Amino acid sequence: MILAILPVIPLIGALFLLFKRGRFINIPLITSAVVLVLGVCGLKSVFEGLSLYYTVHLPGPYAPNFHADSLSAIFVLTAAFIWLVVSIYGPQYMEHEGRTKAFELCTLLTLSAVLGVFLAGDMFTLLLFFELMTISSFFWVIHRRNKEAIRAGYFYLFYSIIGGLFLALGIVLMSSATDVIPNIGSGLVNPSNSRVFAWSIALLVVGFGIKAGMVPLHLWLPHAHSVAPTPGSALLSGLLIKVGAYGLIRVGEFAGWGTNLQGGASQLGSVLAILGTCTMLVGVLTALIQSDAKRLLAYHSISQIGYIVLGLGIGLYLGSDGSLALIGSIYHIVNHALFKVALFLGVGIIYIGTNETNLYKLGGLWRRFPLTALLMLIAVLGITGAPGLNGYASKTLLHHAVSYAAEKGAQWFTWIERLFLLVGVGTATSFIKLYYLIFLGKPAKTKVDENKSTGLHLAMGLLTVVMVGIGLMPKTFVNIAAAPAAQVLGMKNATAALDGLSFWNLNDVLSMVITLAIGVLVCWFGFKSGVFHWHPPAFLTLEGLGKLIYMSILSIWKHGVECCSSIVSKVRRVLRTLRSRLFTYFHRFSQSRSGTIGKITLAGISADAAILIAILMFLIVWYTIIIK
Repeated sequence: MILAILPVIPLIGALFLLFKRGRFINIPLITSAVVLVLGVCGLKSVFEGLSLYYTVHLPGPYAPNFHADSLSAIFVLTAAFIWLVVSIYGPQYMEHEGRTKAFELCTLLTLSAVLGVFLAGDMFTLLLFFELMTISSFFWVIHRRNKEAIRAGYFYLFYSIIGGLFLALGIVLMSSATDVIPNIGSGLVNPSNSRVFAWSIALLVVGFGIKAGMVPLHLWLPHAHSVAPTPGSALLSGLLIKVGAYGLIRVGEFAGWGTNLQGGASQLGSVLAILGTCTMLVGVLTALIQSDAKRLLAYHSISQIGYIVLGLGIGLYLGSDGSLALIGSIYHIVNHALFKVALFLGVGIIYIGTNETNLYKLGGLWRRFPLTALLMLIAVLGITGAPGLNGYASKTLLHHAVSYAAEKGAQWFTWIERLFLLVGVGTATSFIKLYYLIFLGKPAKTKVDENKSTGLHLAMGLLTVVMVGIGLMPKTFVNIAAAPAAQVLGMKNATAALDGLSFWNLNDVLSMVITLAIGVLVCWFGFKSGVFHWHPPAFLTLEGLGKLIYMSILSIWKHGVECCSSIVSKVRRVLRTLRSRLFTYFHRFSQSRSGTIGKITLAGISADAAILIAILMFLIVWYTIIIK
């Protein structure tokens, strides 16, 4: 019963918010706190290996199924905690944006949809909540109602609807390949038609990949994240793109975690590993040349999703030896939610005080925002993988998995390991740049407004406490949650894979320290050389390339239409001229009943016969050449 109740609680909160009058009550905070408490109490049994099921019996053919295992519980509890934090932060921030009630209503509706996705027991129910999430979160993106927000909103809506259509088609093909829609949590699927099953897997990967922001399906993400109000940006990056990651994990479950992939899904691991690497690389390289703080964070959301997708790909590729990769991806999903939300909230505090997110118009703000500077420093160190913070733990697991794949797998995994290390340096460089330009650089002339930000800092403080706690005790989350989730998914030796693993291995610690040191040097070089100000030609960016291809196709189409119109017009003129001349020629015969062809003069019936013969010859030629 608890499985059906959790998604309903935000709907009840939305109703209270809709009809609330009088004094201020933070209904989103109360709602998310209730969800968190009920989630902890109601789902704690799933971490012991049990799974919960519940079916809502409705009149008609459709009965929503709900299911919870340890993976679902991780996502539900993470969502509830992040929503709780953002609900503390939101009211004070939204005073700056305006229309607080409308924003809070949309967040509650989205929370209900997100919980429904994580607790769905079948793919059809998941798709239903997925589409509801798309519609409700669309209104975050367009909240400011300016031209840029509307454009980004429709961009987001278009991509999300396309993703939903891919999911729907993938579900249809999955049911065709297996004769029934597989339930979530049912494990490995044995299809009767491997070819159709392969297409269904591909479509599901594309659908969830769009929501996750996986390259080359990520173009909506930087626009949506940068124009939404900061609490919306935090939720988009911290949670909504994780819906895509959750879906990819469930797709991997259908293909077979912990098994040697067969049939239509045999290449899924390799494909995801390559896509994950490309996503990491594109995200971090694009982030390095951003001047807007929110766009920089948005591109790093893409890059960090790349880490997660890479881990999922390696986990599938290695089969029963892929436990570390899967655990690392699940771990990084939670860690990214924590430090990325903290970073967005920190940038939001700076925006309230300066009304500016352009990094080159900020500087020296640590004196005016000392607590924000401290909290953001911890978040920056977390995302760069500094030892002692949460990002270090998950990145260490992923690094071990990549190294193992490079040692035991195909030769090209060696290059993936090198790119993995390169992206680590790029991440460090990018966030050193961000922090330096906001807090340590030359003080800018931007006007700074004094504001009381107790609630804002409290929200960041809660995230910081959790990040430090995970960083100092990195094995706790793995043993309690991540390893049981991997086992439920099919990695039977997940616990055994952690035996002998030490997060405080000297080589791992030194590797991260060296990465940070190189990041400092690269950042210094970037400032001195002006590389950070480089704007690549349009054809070197996916968005620019897409626009270039679109404009080229449009131009070719327009020229083609003009050419066809010109040809048709000329043919019509020729036909009109020919018709006019023939009419004049034959009309002369009909009027005078005589005429001259060459040196032959025809009169009376001879002229009529000549007309009939000419018409007959024309018809014979028409039939022979044109019709036949």
